[in-house]
Amino acid sequence: MSEPINVRSPKIISATGVANDDIRAEIFLWNDPASQPATPNFILEKPIPSSIITECHFDISPYCRGFIEHINYVEVTTDTASNVNEYAYCHVDVYRNGVLLLASFDYNFICFDGFGYHAEGANPSHTQFLSDGYYYVNSVGNSGGVYYYDDQSVTWQARYTDLAAGGTTTTITLANEVGYIPYVHLSYLTTGNKLEIIRDSVVQNTYYFHVQSECKYDTINCDFVNKFGAWQRLVFFKASQESFAMSNSEYNLMPEDIDYNVKRNVRQVFNVNGMDKITVNTGWVFESYSEVMKQLLLSEKILLDDKPVNVDTKSLELQKNINNRNINYNLSFKYSNPTLNYNI
Repeated sequence: MSEPINVRSPKIISATGVANDDIRAEIFLWNDPASQPATPNFILEKPIPSSIITECHFDISPYCRGFIEHINYVEVTTDTASNVNEYAYCHVDVYRNGVLLLASFDYNFICFDGFGYHAEGANPSHTQFLSDGYYYVNSVGNSGGVYYYDDQSVTWQARYTDLAAGGTTTTITLANEVGYIPYVHLSYLTTGNKLEIIRDSVVQNTYYFHVQSECKYDTINCDFVNKFGAWQRLVFFKASQESFAMSNSEYNLMPEDIDYNVKRNVRQVFNVNGMDKITVNTGWVFESYSEVMKQLLLSEKILLDDKPVNVDTKSLELQKNINNRNINYNLSFKYSNPTLNYNI
Protein backbone atom coordinates (compact mmCIF):
# COMPACT_ATOMS: atom_id res chain seq x y z
CA MET A 1 0.00 0.00 0.00
CA SER A 2 1.29 3.45 -0.93
CA GLU A 3 0.97 6.56 1.23
CA PRO A 4 -0.66 9.47 -0.65
CA ILE A 5 1.39 12.69 -0.58
CA ASN A 6 0.98 16.23 -1.94
CA VAL A 7 4.02 17.26 -3.96
CA ARG A 8 3.28 21.00 -4.21
CA SER A 9 4.20 20.98 -0.51
CA PRO A 10 7.58 19.71 0.77
CA LYS A 11 7.86 16.02 1.53
CA ILE A 12 10.90 15.50 3.73
CA ILE A 13 12.89 12.27 4.06
CA SER A 14 15.22 12.31 7.07
CA ALA A 15 18.01 10.10 8.44
CA THR A 16 20.29 10.38 11.47
CA GLY A 17 23.91 9.42 12.07
CA VAL A 18 27.16 10.69 13.53
CA ALA A 19 29.41 13.42 12.19
CA ASN A 20 30.61 12.82 8.61
CA ASP A 21 28.39 9.78 8.04
CA ASP A 22 27.36 9.73 4.39
CA ILE A 23 23.56 9.73 3.86
CA ARG A 24 22.19 8.88 0.43
CA ALA A 25 18.58 8.84 -0.77
CA GLU A 26 17.77 7.02 -4.00
CA ILE A 27 14.46 8.08 -5.58
CA PHE A 28 12.57 5.74 -7.93
CA LEU A 29 9.66 7.25 -9.87
CA TRP A 30 7.22 5.76 -12.37
CA ASN A 31 3.70 5.96 -13.79
CA ASP A 32 1.19 3.19 -14.40
CA PRO A 33 1.31 0.70 -16.03
CA ALA A 34 5.09 0.61 -15.61
CA SER A 35 6.76 -0.77 -12.49
CA GLN A 36 9.59 0.49 -10.29
CA PRO A 37 12.69 1.11 -12.44
CA ALA A 38 15.83 -0.97 -11.86
CA THR A 39 17.97 2.11 -11.20
CA PRO A 40 17.01 5.29 -9.34
CA ASN A 41 15.86 8.35 -11.28
CA PHE A 42 17.58 10.67 -8.80
CA ILE A 43 20.26 10.28 -6.13
CA LEU A 44 20.50 12.82 -3.29
CA GLU A 45 23.56 12.63 -1.05
CA LYS A 46 25.22 14.64 1.72
CA PRO A 47 27.12 14.02 4.97
CA ILE A 48 25.90 14.44 8.54
CA PRO A 49 27.07 18.03 9.25
CA SER A 50 28.48 17.69 12.79
CA SER A 51 28.21 16.02 16.16
CA ILE A 52 25.64 18.69 17.09
CA ILE A 53 23.50 18.47 13.95
CA THR A 54 23.12 14.74 13.43
CA GLU A 55 20.25 14.60 10.94
CA CYS A 56 20.03 15.01 7.17
CA HIS A 57 16.86 16.08 5.34
CA PHE A 58 15.90 15.64 1.67
CA ASP A 59 12.87 17.21 0.00
CA ILE A 60 11.66 14.77 -2.67
CA SER A 61 8.63 16.78 -3.85
CA PRO A 62 10.27 18.70 -6.75
CA TYR A 63 11.50 15.43 -8.27
CA CYS A 64 8.07 13.80 -8.02
CA ARG A 65 6.33 16.74 -9.71
CA GLY A 66 8.27 16.11 -12.90
CA PHE A 67 6.36 12.84 -13.35
CA ILE A 68 2.87 14.39 -13.03
CA GLU A 69 1.03 16.32 -15.71
CA HIS A 70 -2.58 17.45 -16.09
CA ILE A 71 -3.60 18.18 -19.68
CA ASN A 72 -7.39 18.18 -19.77
CA TYR A 73 -10.41 16.95 -17.87
CA VAL A 74 -12.44 14.16 -19.50
CA GLU A 75 -16.14 14.02 -18.63
CA VAL A 76 -17.48 10.71 -17.31
CA THR A 77 -20.84 9.14 -16.54
CA THR A 78 -19.57 6.04 -14.69
CA ASP A 79 -16.67 4.98 -12.47
CA THR A 80 -13.58 5.64 -14.63
CA ALA A 81 -9.84 5.19 -14.15
CA SER A 82 -7.87 8.43 -13.90
CA ASN A 83 -5.29 9.36 -16.53
CA VAL A 84 -2.08 7.63 -15.41
CA ASN A 85 -0.05 10.83 -15.94
CA GLU A 86 -2.08 12.68 -13.31
CA TYR A 87 -0.33 10.85 -10.45
CA ALA A 88 2.95 9.00 -9.94
CA TYR A 89 4.47 6.33 -7.73
CA CYS A 90 7.60 6.93 -5.69
CA HIS A 91 9.88 4.60 -3.73
CA VAL A 92 12.82 5.92 -1.72
CA ASP A 93 15.77 3.88 -0.42
CA VAL A 94 17.95 5.52 2.25
CA TYR A 95 21.56 4.48 2.82
CA ARG A 96 23.99 5.33 5.62
CA ASN A 97 27.64 4.83 4.62
CA GLY A 98 26.48 2.61 1.78
CA VAL A 99 24.29 0.37 3.98
CA LEU A 100 20.56 0.28 3.18
CA LEU A 101 18.38 1.39 6.10
CA LEU A 102 15.25 -0.74 6.35
CA ALA A 103 12.16 -0.92 8.59
CA SER A 104 10.94 2.65 9.15
CA PHE A 105 12.97 3.82 6.13
CA ASP A 106 10.92 1.81 3.62
CA TYR A 107 9.14 4.62 1.78
CA ASN A 108 6.37 3.94 -0.75
CA PHE A 109 4.28 6.87 -1.94
CA ILE A 110 1.59 7.69 -4.47
CA CYS A 111 2.09 11.31 -5.48
CA PHE A 112 -0.57 13.87 -6.36
CA ASP A 113 0.07 17.43 -7.52
CA GLY A 114 -1.71 18.92 -4.53
CA PHE A 115 -0.73 21.09 -1.58
CA GLY A 116 -1.49 21.65 2.05
CA TYR A 117 -2.14 24.95 3.82
CA HIS A 118 0.45 26.25 6.27
CA ALA A 119 -2.02 25.79 9.13
CA GLU A 120 -2.34 22.07 8.31
CA GLY A 121 1.32 21.32 9.04
CA ALA A 122 3.93 19.55 6.95
CA ASN A 123 2.46 17.66 3.98
CA PRO A 124 -0.94 16.71 5.45
CA SER A 125 -2.30 13.38 4.23
CA HIS A 126 -5.74 13.11 2.66
CA THR A 127 -8.14 10.53 1.34
CA GLN A 128 -10.58 12.98 -0.24
CA PHE A 129 -10.07 14.88 -3.49
CA LEU A 130 -12.89 17.42 -3.18
CA SER A 131 -13.77 19.70 -0.29
CA ASP A 132 -17.03 18.81 1.47
CA GLY A 133 -19.86 21.20 0.69
CA TYR A 134 -22.66 22.25 -1.63
CA TYR A 135 -22.16 22.73 -5.36
CA TYR A 136 -24.18 23.82 -8.37
CA VAL A 137 -23.92 21.80 -11.57
CA ASN A 138 -25.27 22.50 -15.02
CA SER A 139 -28.49 20.87 -16.13
CA VAL A 140 -27.11 20.90 -19.69
CA GLY A 141 -24.19 18.68 -20.65
CA ASN A 142 -21.99 16.75 -18.24
CA SER A 143 -21.10 17.59 -14.66
CA GLY A 144 -17.70 17.24 -13.03
CA GLY A 145 -16.23 14.23 -11.31
CA VAL A 146 -15.13 13.35 -7.77
CA TYR A 147 -11.68 11.73 -7.71
CA TYR A 148 -10.66 9.05 -5.22
CA TYR A 149 -7.70 6.89 -4.21
CA ASP A 150 -8.69 3.34 -3.33
CA ASP A 151 -5.77 1.57 -1.63
CA GLN A 152 -7.47 -1.76 -2.50
CA SER A 153 -7.25 -2.95 1.13
CA VAL A 154 -10.94 -2.42 1.96
CA THR A 155 -14.18 -1.78 0.08
CA TRP A 156 -14.84 1.76 -1.14
CA GLN A 157 -18.31 2.77 -2.32
CA ALA A 158 -20.17 5.82 -3.59
CA ARG A 159 -23.78 6.32 -2.49
CA TYR A 160 -25.98 8.68 -4.51
CA THR A 161 -29.24 9.92 -2.97
CA ASP A 162 -31.82 11.80 -5.03
CA LEU A 163 -32.44 15.33 -3.70
CA ALA A 164 -36.12 15.13 -4.62
CA ALA A 165 -38.59 14.52 -1.81
CA GLY A 166 -38.47 10.88 -0.75
CA GLY A 167 -35.46 10.38 -2.97
CA THR A 168 -34.12 6.98 -3.89
CA THR A 169 -30.55 5.77 -3.34
CA THR A 170 -28.03 4.19 -5.71
CA THR A 171 -24.77 2.66 -4.45
CA ILE A 172 -21.78 1.67 -6.59
CA THR A 173 -18.54 -0.06 -5.60
CA LEU A 174 -15.40 1.81 -6.65
CA ALA A 175 -13.26 -0.42 -8.81
CA ASN A 176 -10.14 1.61 -9.66
CA GLU A 177 -7.06 2.40 -7.59
CA VAL A 178 -7.15 6.04 -8.79
CA GLY A 179 -10.41 6.94 -10.48
CA TYR A 180 -13.31 9.34 -10.55
CA ILE A 181 -17.09 9.24 -10.61
CA PRO A 182 -19.63 11.82 -11.84
CA TYR A 183 -20.99 14.46 -9.50
CA VAL A 184 -24.51 13.44 -10.47
CA HIS A 185 -25.67 9.89 -11.15
CA LEU A 186 -27.42 9.25 -14.47
CA SER A 187 -30.64 8.53 -12.57
CA TYR A 188 -30.73 12.00 -10.95
CA LEU A 189 -29.70 14.37 -13.74
CA THR A 190 -32.82 16.49 -13.38
CA THR A 191 -32.92 16.72 -9.57
CA GLY A 192 -29.33 16.50 -8.36
CA ASN A 193 -28.08 14.26 -5.58
CA LYS A 194 -26.21 13.86 -2.33
CA LEU A 195 -22.99 11.89 -2.83
CA GLU A 196 -21.33 10.03 0.04
CA ILE A 197 -17.93 8.36 -0.24
CA ILE A 198 -17.89 5.26 1.97
CA ARG A 199 -14.84 3.35 3.19
CA ASP A 200 -15.53 -0.05 4.70
CA SER A 201 -19.14 0.95 5.56
CA VAL A 202 -18.07 4.28 7.15
CA VAL A 203 -18.96 7.56 5.44
CA GLN A 204 -15.79 9.57 4.76
CA ASN A 205 -17.08 12.57 2.79
CA THR A 206 -20.45 14.07 1.85
CA TYR A 207 -21.21 16.36 -1.09
CA TYR A 208 -24.43 17.94 -2.35
CA PHE A 209 -24.81 18.66 -6.07
CA HIS A 210 -27.75 20.84 -7.07
CA VAL A 211 -28.78 20.94 -10.72
CA GLN A 212 -29.32 24.44 -12.06
CA SER A 213 -30.64 25.71 -15.40
CA GLU A 214 -29.53 29.00 -16.97
CA CYS A 215 -31.88 30.36 -19.65
CA LYS A 216 -30.30 33.78 -20.27
CA TYR A 217 -26.50 33.52 -20.25
CA ASP A 218 -24.03 31.13 -21.85
CA THR A 219 -22.58 29.01 -19.04
CA ILE A 220 -18.82 28.43 -18.82
CA ASN A 221 -17.19 25.28 -17.46
CA CYS A 222 -14.14 25.91 -15.30
CA ASP A 223 -11.93 22.84 -14.84
CA PHE A 224 -8.96 23.25 -12.50
CA VAL A 225 -6.55 21.15 -10.45
CA ASN A 226 -7.51 21.68 -6.81
CA LYS A 227 -5.51 21.46 -3.58
CA PHE A 228 -5.76 17.67 -3.63
CA GLY A 229 -4.09 17.42 -7.04
CA ALA A 230 -7.28 16.36 -8.86
CA TRP A 231 -9.52 17.91 -11.49
CA GLN A 232 -12.53 19.81 -10.20
CA ARG A 233 -15.29 21.44 -12.24
CA LEU A 234 -17.09 24.68 -11.41
CA VAL A 235 -19.73 26.28 -13.58
CA PHE A 236 -19.92 30.05 -14.06
CA PHE A 237 -23.62 30.60 -14.71
CA LYS A 238 -24.05 34.35 -15.05
CA ALA A 239 -22.82 37.19 -17.24
CA SER A 240 -19.35 37.07 -18.77
CA GLN A 241 -17.46 39.82 -20.57
CA GLU A 242 -14.56 39.35 -22.96
CA SER A 243 -11.86 41.94 -23.62
CA PHE A 244 -8.71 42.28 -25.69
CA ALA A 245 -5.45 44.05 -24.91
CA MET A 246 -2.68 44.77 -27.42
CA SER A 247 1.01 45.20 -26.61
CA ASN A 248 4.03 46.24 -28.68
CA SER A 249 7.49 47.79 -28.55
CA GLU A 250 8.34 51.06 -30.31
CA TYR A 251 11.78 52.19 -31.47
CA ASN A 252 13.18 55.17 -33.36
CA LEU A 253 14.86 54.03 -36.61
CA MET A 254 17.77 55.62 -38.37
CA PRO A 255 16.87 57.03 -41.84
CA GLU A 256 18.07 54.94 -44.77
CA ASP A 257 19.65 58.01 -46.37
CA ILE A 258 20.31 61.69 -45.77
CA ASP A 259 17.63 62.41 -48.33
CA TYR A 260 15.17 60.10 -46.56
CA ASN A 261 11.68 59.10 -47.65
CA VAL A 262 9.18 61.00 -45.53
CA LYS A 263 6.65 58.19 -45.89
CA ARG A 264 8.82 55.71 -44.00
CA ASN A 265 8.19 55.30 -40.26
CA VAL A 266 10.68 57.03 -38.01
CA ARG A 267 9.13 55.39 -34.97
CA GLN A 268 8.56 51.75 -35.86
CA VAL A 269 6.39 49.21 -34.01
CA PHE A 270 7.78 45.73 -33.27
CA ASN A 271 6.69 42.66 -31.28
CA VAL A 272 3.00 43.31 -31.80
CA ASN A 273 0.77 40.84 -30.04
CA GLY A 274 -2.40 40.66 -28.03
CA MET A 275 -3.97 39.03 -25.01
CA ASP A 276 -7.60 37.95 -24.64
CA LYS A 277 -9.25 38.26 -21.25
CA ILE A 278 -12.59 37.22 -19.79
CA THR A 279 -14.54 38.16 -16.66
CA VAL A 280 -17.07 35.66 -15.29
CA ASN A 281 -19.64 35.36 -12.50
CA THR A 282 -20.67 32.31 -10.51
CA GLY A 283 -24.20 33.47 -9.86
CA TRP A 284 -25.69 33.00 -6.37
CA VAL A 285 -23.74 30.24 -4.63
CA PHE A 286 -23.32 28.58 -1.23
CA GLU A 287 -21.00 29.85 1.50
CA SER A 288 -18.84 26.73 1.05
CA TYR A 289 -17.67 28.19 -2.28
CA SER A 290 -15.21 30.37 -0.36
CA GLU A 291 -12.86 27.40 0.06
CA VAL A 292 -13.28 26.47 -3.61
CA MET A 293 -12.39 30.03 -4.67
CA LYS A 294 -9.16 29.88 -2.66
CA GLN A 295 -8.17 26.63 -4.32
CA LEU A 296 -9.02 28.02 -7.76
CA LEU A 297 -6.84 31.10 -7.28
CA LEU A 298 -3.98 28.89 -6.06
CA SER A 299 -4.29 26.41 -8.95
CA GLU A 300 -1.54 26.15 -11.57
CA LYS A 301 -3.77 24.46 -14.17
CA ILE A 302 -7.11 26.02 -15.19
CA LEU A 303 -9.27 25.51 -18.27
CA LEU A 304 -12.29 27.59 -19.28
CA ASP A 305 -14.35 25.60 -21.76
CA ASP A 306 -11.19 23.54 -22.48
CA LYS A 307 -9.03 26.63 -23.13
CA PRO A 308 -6.01 27.19 -20.83
CA VAL A 309 -6.15 30.36 -18.75
CA ASN A 310 -4.37 32.07 -15.88
CA VAL A 311 -6.16 33.84 -13.04
CA ASP A 312 -5.97 37.61 -13.39
CA THR A 313 -7.80 38.23 -10.10
CA LYS A 314 -5.20 38.55 -7.34
CA SER A 315 -7.44 39.10 -4.33
CA LEU A 316 -10.98 38.10 -3.45
CA GLU A 317 -13.37 38.70 -0.57
CA LEU A 318 -14.38 35.31 0.85
CA GLN A 319 -18.04 35.97 1.51
CA LYS A 320 -20.23 34.73 4.37
CA ASN A 321 -23.98 34.43 4.55
CA ILE A 322 -24.09 36.47 7.75
CA ASN A 323 -22.51 39.41 5.90
CA ASN A 324 -23.81 38.87 2.37
CA ARG A 325 -27.39 37.73 1.87
CA ASN A 326 -26.54 36.63 -1.68
CA ILE A 327 -23.04 35.41 -2.55
CA ASN A 328 -21.63 35.88 -6.06
CA TYR A 329 -17.98 35.65 -7.09
CA ASN A 330 -16.64 37.75 -9.96
CA LEU A 331 -13.33 36.54 -11.41
CA SER A 332 -11.07 37.66 -14.24
CA PHE A 333 -8.90 35.35 -16.33
CA LYS A 334 -6.47 35.89 -19.16
CA TYR A 335 -5.94 33.24 -21.80
CA SER A 336 -2.50 31.72 -21.36
CA ASN A 337 -1.55 31.95 -25.03
CA PRO A 338 -0.92 35.19 -26.94
CA THR A 339 -3.30 36.02 -29.77
CA LEU A 340 -0.58 35.73 -32.43
CA ASN A 341 1.20 32.40 -32.73
CA TYR A 342 4.67 32.88 -31.23
CA ASN A 343 5.02 29.22 -30.20
CA ILE A 344 7.05 28.17 -33.24
